Amino acid sequence: MKKTNFLFITLLSALLITVNTSLSQAQTKIPDNFCISQAEVNLYNQINDYRKALNLPKVPLSKSLSYVAQQHITDLLKNKPDTNACSFHSWSDKGKWAACCYKGGVKNKKCMQEKPRELTDYPGNGYEIVYWENKDATADNAFDQWRTVTASRSLITNFKEWEDFSWKAMGVAIEKNFAIVWFGEEVDPETETKVCGSGKVIKNEPPKAPADSMVVSKATGRYYLIFGSIKTLEDAKKQAKKYRAEGFKNAKVITKDNKFRISLTDYAKQESALSAKKDLPAKYKDAWIMPF
Repeated sequence: MKKTNFLFITLLSALLITVNTSLSQAQTKIPDNFCISQAEVNLYNQINDYRKALNLPKVPLSKSLSYVAQQHITDLLKNKPDTNACSFHSWSDKGKWAACCYKGGVKNKKCMQEKPRELTDYPGNGYEIVYWENKDATADNAFDQWRTVTASRSLITNFKEWEDFSWKAMGVAIEKNFAIVWFGEEVDPETETKVCGSGKVIKNEPPKAPADSMVVSKATGRYYLIFGSIKTLEDAKKQAKKYRAEGFKNAKVITKDNKFRISLTDYAKQESALSAKKDLPAKYKDAWIMPF
């Protein structure tokens, strides 16, 4: 039988939500022996390697969000809340959390966003992507699927509707048919995550800002999405700052051949630049790729 893959992405509102104090308190203590597998470490590393290739900062591993991801897979496998109109983002009424039937087009997303606060001491909202296939899921299959789908790729890389978000925590889980990743904007108070059977501990280190300069005057071997050329350096820098304010956080001025071109963003590989160009909003469709 041909293998069938399914991808479920939650596109969550960026609106602030008032948190009910009773629900926001952690109801489950993370067990002392909690750990993540090497396969889960591999998935975490693949996502960060992808972000690094796009000149995006590394997202720290979150013990809390990994625990939430693991609990969700257990619930999906054991209690199967994904019935009828309820998607894989749903939670059953058989755990220490608020039951949640997550339907397509749902307006109130609190039932899913607040799961990290319900289950752990994580202080912020969570944003989830779920992968399922009809045999044991792998890190490679999940990541390959996520990076080819615009919705999941945008969430992973803070693009489009996720441009105003800054991931400071990532949790991962893989078990049987499922792979799940959670992202959060708050730093996880849990500082260490054990790797099962290895004695290794991954420390939760604050994300480092990528090396960046407003003006690029020497060849870097990267591929730049160019949108406009300005006559003077100062005016070009002002325009680049404007694009940064609009969400293109890596906008730069490229000085080459006595011209000052504006780069919306840049990539290490040409195929990544081509893919990003296709996803640009309509007003930027005239952007072109310049290797430099």
